[in-house]
This record gives sequence, C-alpha cells and structure tokens, in this order.
Amino acid sequence: MKNPNPDLKLAVIFESDDPVAFRLVQSALEEADIEFVASEGMPAGYGFSPMINPLCTIQVASSSEAEAREITANLFSGTSEATDDLDGGTAE
Repeated sequence: MKNPNPDLKLAVIFESDDPVAFRLVQSALEEADIEFVASEGMPAGYGFSPMINPLCTIQVASSSEAEAREITANLFSGTSEATDDLDGGTAE
C-alpha cells in the first residue's frame, strides 16, 4: 500500500442514490486507471433511511477531477462517444 499524502485534496465527482449508476462510475474510473474513494452511506438529516435512501459518493484527487468528470458525463450523456465505449466502438 502506498503511503497516503496528507496534503491530497479530494473532489466529489459523483453523488447518487442509484446503486447501478454508482457501480457504472466506479467501473469507468477503474478502466481509466483513476484512483478514487467510494463511500456508501446515508446523509445526515431528517427523513433519510439507509435502507430507502442510501447516498453513494465518489471522490478523486483534485488533479484528476477534470478527467473523472468528463468520463462521468460521457457515461450519462447518451453521446456516441459514450455509446462507443459501452458497445466496443460499433456505434454509427
């Protein structure tokens, strides 16, 4: 295990209560070889239950934020680039 950098700044690039979207983003970041921290928990506040409204958060190093946001946006934008990535590049 690498020694952690105490000065590392993290940026939240994804928050959702959708476990499928959460796993898609994790997989895309792993494929792009971007290190991330993923947490699954509940938000503090009235009316939230971890069984009904789990909140999933993904954070990356600030230096990787732009690339990670682009990857995440492409996953959910429906662009041909995102479709190419998902179907092996056969979109027309």
